[in-house]
Amino acid sequence: MDISYIQLIVLIFAAILIAACAPASTSTPLSTTAGFPTVMSGTATSPPAASPSPHATYAATAVSTSQPATGETQIRVTIKDTVLIGRLWDNATARDLIAQLPLTLTFSDFNGLEKIASLPRKLSTDGVPEGDDPLPRDIGYYAPWGNLVLYYGDVGYFNGIVRIGQFDGSMDAISSQTGDFTATIELAN
Repeated sequence: MDISYIQLIVLIFAAILIAACAPASTSTPLSTTAGFPTVMSGTATSPPAASPSPHATYAATAVSTSQPATGETQIRVTIKDTVLIGRLWDNATARDLIAQLPLTLTFSDFNGLEKIASLPRKLSTDGVPEGDDPLPRDIGYYAPWGNLVLYYGDVGYFNGIVRIGQFDGSMDAISSQTGDFTATIELAN
């Protein structure tokens, strides 16, 4: 089968277009929360389907380099009598937070999208991106202020945000807090 010069040019052009449309970041399956129960008011519940992402590609959610797929550490966040289960990823910032656990922090609402708390000391940001675009249910660190952040809404990309983990289920116990509240964060093991 002979390919004409024009057909060859069209094939090359099509390959370039396809390559240009491919995602630049790594991606993980949407079912990353499978297998981790969430305890709310003493009742185990299954995690909800993954939150929609404005960066969804090929039935996957874009993942920042601040979110390695291995080496996760399970944590427990207790607010009054409600226990939430989450995971901290294996990056310098999360490891630095783990070294400070257990912590009892006072959180306050910020812009109706996230709850923030000051940490006793700033965390390492070695090897993480300049910024990130956290998703609802993400656990993050805002480096310029030294805040631990629990995201329940879509804040968009900002420099200084480091994604360090994610909750495995509903954020209702966090998003429903109307004023300042205290939460204890500790290793789940």
